[in-house]
Amino acid sequence: MNYISEIHTAISETGDDGREQDNTTWNSKGNAGNVITVGNLSGSIYSAGLRFRNVPIPKDAKIVLARLRIRPAVTDSADPDIKLVIKGIKEPDTRPFTQASRPSQRAKTVNVTAWHIIKKWEVHEWAQTPNIALIIEEMVAQDGWKAGNSLGFEIKDNGSASGQAESLWDKSKGDGYQAELDVWYTNKAVAIGTLAGTDRDGVEINKGIWQSNPAGNVIALGNDGASINEGGFIFSALNIPRYASILGAWLLLTEADQNNRFPNLLIKGFAEDDATPFASDGSNRPSTRSKTNAQIEWTIGHTEDGVFVGEHWSANSVYESPDIKEIIQEIIDREGWTTSSKLGLVLENLSSWSGQYKLPWDWIKNNGEFAAKLVVAWDYIRTVDSSQKDVPKYEKGNYPEYIIVHHSATPRDGTRFATIKNNHIGIGWGDIAYHHWIAGAMDGDGTHMPGRPENKIGAHTDTQKMNYRSIGIAVCGDFHPASGNEQPTPEQLATLQTLLDTVRKARGIPKERVLGHRETPDTTNCPGDNLLSYIQQYRATGKLQP
Repeated sequence: MNYISEIHTAISETGDDGREQDNTTWNSKGNAGNVITVGNLSGSIYSAGLRFRNVPIPKDAKIVLARLRIRPAVTDSADPDIKLVIKGIKEPDTRPFTQASRPSQRAKTVNVTAWHIIKKWEVHEWAQTPNIALIIEEMVAQDGWKAGNSLGFEIKDNGSASGQAESLWDKSKGDGYQAELDVWYTNKAVAIGTLAGTDRDGVEINKGIWQSNPAGNVIALGNDGASINEGGFIFSALNIPRYASILGAWLLLTEADQNNRFPNLLIKGFAEDDATPFASDGSNRPSTRSKTNAQIEWTIGHTEDGVFVGEHWSANSVYESPDIKEIIQEIIDREGWTTSSKLGLVLENLSSWSGQYKLPWDWIKNNGEFAAKLVVAWDYIRTVDSSQKDVPKYEKGNYPEYIIVHHSATPRDGTRFATIKNNHIGIGWGDIAYHHWIAGAMDGDGTHMPGRPENKIGAHTDTQKMNYRSIGIAVCGDFHPASGNEQPTPEQLATLQTLLDTVRKARGIPKERVLGHRETPDTTNCPGDNLLSYIQQYRATGKLQP
């Protein structure tokens, strides 16, 4: 296995969760209101016990990212100060909780995760814990663990003052209210990058003002209505060797407030062998530094009934970015990269509407307690899967037999990737129609921008069920003589050549199956005569140009 697998499960039986009071009394249905209390309530100490059945993680798996998701049962009247700790039940197949076998009486994992809640919760809104990867990794390494066994956890008070407690729904409240568990795992190496101090993150305002200690200890990301805000991060302690194969990478951010805002961001890396920490005078702020060619768009929203809405982020919850493995791969392939190198990322604003932004905590808040982290899964050996071998990675409904090339039919140097993507999402397609986009001048002439993941069926060519049989590539521009009559730039053609060669090799697609959209056939001029001639040349010779 050289890819990341994900599982999502929930408490399935009423007896699998509950609360324990003062290490003496177990209640399998929470209190009379189906509520599990955690923390210090009027001097009594409450803990939660959570047991998840039939967890399909193989023995000795490496855990990339894991979290508990819970639904608060009460809206706080003010910001709390609740100190909790999450522990794993150290049993290879966690037994049900009972009065005679309470969470406090069970052996626990050596690894624990602190969970400090300092912002008010809203009733019913999902709250997400910090990463509990090391806890689960210890549990699935036990003798006797096998896929399909049960995992158990205790959420216990860790020194909260009297009156500092939170409430979450018990399974007895009904389906949809019980706690959930998300886990990403692999059998390869996992590295966690950390921020080492106040000079390793901050916010840049309007590409001119750098703040390493921003107001409120938050890094604004997006357009707050007054300014454009972009976050910079420098990570240490990755210990990844040069030329390693990056399998997956995610930026983890802890949100500081409760909101539904939906900024549109663009993640890039610093094109540096060993990223330099930020200077207090802003002389090497993110906008002044060279960036990676690889970049990943992060639109924090989704479509509901054809309407684009923001992703709800709860205060104190941890959220992950899209997979940024292409960015990390480009950086660790650099000539001067070493295992001790630092790695830099920037989250730029990309056409966010006014008032659309998120507020993750800065390192300065509690001396790094809520600071961003970078999680990377990697392998020493570079591998390429054929289309016949990677069914777990590739949807069974979409075996790619063809590559279909399109043009955007919009001005080459006046169109942004984000505009097309947001338009397609607004139509209700869930993402941009294509798997790959080759940009014009506004996003960097010839820049490759990943579209929908290759393991997702496209929405670019209906004829002959090609959406289910192909990978779609769009070149920004209008290349048809009767409309735009533009020409693809040399930079666009160079990127298209590389992309066609790479996708064909990875998927075992012969050059004879690289088609222009209208060759499928379909009632369209796409990709325009001025691009189609290059496609026909490629089909004949393997080269877009003689």
